[in-house]
Amino acid sequence: MRFRLLLFRRAAVQNPQRTFAQSTAARSGLRYRPQVPFLSVPTTTAARVRYLTTERKAQLKYEIKTGIKYVGYIWVAGICVVVAWVAIGQELLERRYPTPHEWRYMTRYHFRGGHTARYEPPPGRITDWLQVGWWAERTIQRLQDPSIDGKDVKDAPSDYPPGTKDVSAKSENWRRGYYEALMLYAKAAEHMEGWVVDKSRKILFPPGVMIGPSNPYPKPLPPGYKGAPKEEDCELRFESPDTVYLRILSTVGFTNRQRIEAGLAYASWLDYKGITGPASIILEDAVHLAASERHDLPSEPLDNKSWTLNDTAGPPSENLLNALTAYATFRARHGDVSSALSILVSILRARRSLPAPPSTTLASTLRSPAPSKTGPWSILSAIFTPPAYPPPPPDGTAPPVRDAGELCQEAALSLHIGEIMYASSNASSSSKEEGLAWTREAVDIAEEQLHKLPAGARDKDAARATCRECLATGLGNWATMVARLAREEEETAAARRRKDKDGAAAGRGWFGSLWGEGVAKAEDTSLPNRWTAEQKVIEERQRRVKDVLEDLKPLPRGWQSWLTA
Repeated sequence: MRFRLLLFRRAAVQNPQRTFAQSTAARSGLRYRPQVPFLSVPTTTAARVRYLTTERKAQLKYEIKTGIKYVGYIWVAGICVVVAWVAIGQELLERRYPTPHEWRYMTRYHFRGGHTARYEPPPGRITDWLQVGWWAERTIQRLQDPSIDGKDVKDAPSDYPPGTKDVSAKSENWRRGYYEALMLYAKAAEHMEGWVVDKSRKILFPPGVMIGPSNPYPKPLPPGYKGAPKEEDCELRFESPDTVYLRILSTVGFTNRQRIEAGLAYASWLDYKGITGPASIILEDAVHLAASERHDLPSEPLDNKSWTLNDTAGPPSENLLNALTAYATFRARHGDVSSALSILVSILRARRSLPAPPSTTLASTLRSPAPSKTGPWSILSAIFTPPAYPPPPPDGTAPPVRDAGELCQEAALSLHIGEIMYASSNASSSSKEEGLAWTREAVDIAEEQLHKLPAGARDKDAARATCRECLATGLGNWATMVARLAREEEETAAARRRKDKDGAAAGRGWFGSLWGEGVAKAEDTSLPNRWTAEQKVIEERQRRVKDVLEDLKPLPRGWQSWLTA
């Protein structure tokens, strides 16, 4: 074997035509792989190179698997962040708009969505009542569905309006939430009255643009709409407010207070539509319902002829005060000024005779507060425990106490009385000044109570809103009344000056009239103007209460706030 190798090497040295022996690497003594044909990669052309080797293929598989894995991690993390963000947002909304805990999650989600769409529209936009009605409609459907949240909900007797339910078997929290959903749906139906859906195109159209026998003179389409709908292809998007309110008033299981509030809202809508007869009947029914709640009074709380409160019957109930105030305002708005004034004065007298709120005793003020748990477990429990559903409000059968909220109601009554006395058709100058005095008193009371209410107290939000509305309206009425009186005084003074000037010019010559006119002008400019001075007082008052009326909230300060501090 060794001999054959030696012969092979000698033959290679003697044969100069062997390519690997004549290569540069061989001559230079470098140890490289010999360039022999059977060791090269077989190719069809000399320019083609093999790129996808075994190592490259394994590297690509590893990179693809790693990319898919990291993309999956990113998607899972993103979904977790979105879910956490939605959960935190829903938890905050639950604290602003509580829902009964016995409802299912999606029912509570729809309920919160309707209230958010109504009270918290996107910045720069108004409330989208179509969206509010959609959320409320879905909530009511789920509450009436026996397979979801409508267990033990029964249909009312046949003599009730269609769609009326009997919810007396449900809990108080369930019934209260159901009532709020119905009222939200009724308010959305008011704003969306007459809107139709074109079933052929699934497009919503505003009222009055439908082409058909019931609308012979259709309105032009608003910008952005294409093709007016035909009556045979359309149906109402929401039910009529009449149907919804009658269903609420007829629902079995609601309290008298809920029925009275729904009746007042229904009457207000009818009055807005100009249907005054049914509105008056509904208000009278609400007043009679509130007056018949208590049977322990020594006499009837209401005089059926004059609709005034009897002083001998004791303090009236809260339901009666609210219903009678709405009825008196309705009568004043439709020209029955004398009757409305007598009713409002009797209500104001009754409110001023209400019992004072119970004062805190010395023992309760000296009692040390219960130690609050501030450990980590208690904090986690407070975060993950759902907030308790608010307790039911008073049923309105008892007389209210004369707290800050009731004092603001008294200010609102004084404001109504002053406005009616001033705006009556046969009001004399003395009646106008008396109405102005009532308005001043209302503004003083509202401002005083608004400053007394503690800031940040959530249980006082309703009273603060009433005082703020009363103060803003009172200042506006006060400014309008004084401006009109100042204008009337100026016109009277100008007429008197013209009369005096004409009389003086008739008895004087040219030089006398010239000197007399100059003296008259000096005397006129020196006369004090009472109403002009009061206008300046009102302007100063408006500047003083501007911050209280606007109720400005501080802007949210994030982690970048230290940069602008």
